[in-house]
Amino acid sequence: MIHFHPLIFTLWTLFLSGLIHTHPQVIHVIPIKNPTYDEEYQCVTEANPEHTKYRWYRQGWDALPEGVKAEGDRLHFLKSTPDLNGLYICTAENELGVAAGSVYRHYRHTDEL
Repeated sequence: MIHFHPLIFTLWTLFLSGLIHTHPQVIHVIPIKNPTYDEEYQCVTEANPEHTKYRWYRQGWDALPEGVKAEGDRLHFLKSTPDLNGLYICTAENELGVAAGSVYRHYRHTDEL
């Protein structure tokens, strides 16, 4: 049988019950299979309270390029062309802080292989 110090047990119980609030932790950007889009990525992290705001941007750009659409924690590529290649960054923010994750998107035409 495993015994926990009462303080550790209390903190763990509070965390699981949602009474301890945390800023967004490490973000993972994962590919999602979706037949509607050529490519789709999701920003995944844990925080309490839940994230109130996700933001996607392309490094070095003021706005996402034409052919790329952000919806909450999802990034959609509406077409598969090399002009959309680059580093895409997702930030997740709640009232306690911000965390970021990224994905480098690289597409090559099949005739370039």
